[in-house]
Amino acid sequence: MFKRILLERADFQLIASDLVKYYNLKSKIKFGASSNQADYNWMTDTIRLRSSYSTVKELIITILHEIKHAIDAKKMGKKKYEKAYQQAGNIAVNKGKDFHDDNKFEEIAEKWAIKEYSKWKNKF
Repeated sequence: MFKRILLERADFQLIASDLVKYYNLKSKIKFGASSNQADYNWMTDTIRLRSSYSTVKELIITILHEIKHAIDAKKMGKKKYEKAYQQAGNIAVNKGKDFHDDNKFEEIAEKWAIKEYSKWKNKF
């Protein structure tokens, strides 16, 4: 059982690293306990993933979602991205919605990840 867990984490790391490289990013990958699927810290350019996922599909879509945030931060610059993300969250809250879940950057990242998944579903 312990060996299997180590192999899964090594596989997760390999998948995440391969995807980050494919999209010409230098984002760091970290694993840790989190109630979220994952998160992206644009200030440190770090994608943090949970230690386990139900399916490979869930893992890949989650990584791709965070990669989209990294792409946007790289393209816009960290400060501009942070400001735009905050502004989008504030707009959602002003409409009585959730800062994170109804943030346009989150919605765009999720749609992009699902679309991109078709490239990767048979690769891992």
